[in-house]
Amino acid sequence: MPQRQDYILRLLEELNQFLAEVARFRRVGSYDAALLTLLQAQERLFARPAEQFMALPVAEQVRLLAVDESAANARDKCVAYATLLAVAGHIYQARDQPALAHGAYQLASHVILMALQQFSPPASLDDRARITELVGQLPPDDLNAEVRTWLIELDGKT
Repeated sequence: MPQRQDYILRLLEELNQFLAEVARFRRVGSYDAALLTLLQAQERLFARPAEQFMALPVAEQVRLLAVDESAANARDKCVAYATLLAVAGHIYQARDQPALAHGAYQLASHVILMALQQFSPPASLDDRARITELVGQLPPDDLNAEVRTWLIELDGKT
């Protein structure tokens, strides 16, 4: 198990390096390069080409992230994926592409809530802050029905 935990820590460190590169691209307005780097980070996280996971339903994407992982590692990978998606949402907003930004935020909030439901003890304050930030990027009417239901359930547990 310690070897697997080391792998996850190295993977998360590698994803942080991708995010640093994305931030550099964003600062200079190289949004296409930033999005390409995010795609590469997602491929690294899923350990497969984008074509093999991007068109899948959210539940299947979460399942792929969790294969052969402990609940804690699966949660960490899902949170990392949601982070990558949220950053993509920020880039799409900077490019004045609100529909793509909303889609990225919607998917990120769905992934986080699904991970919390499947792999976590009750949501922490950090989890709640992350969810609030993601959902705050979306008009309330745009929230996916399943996400809206999970938010109500989450609020009921406070």
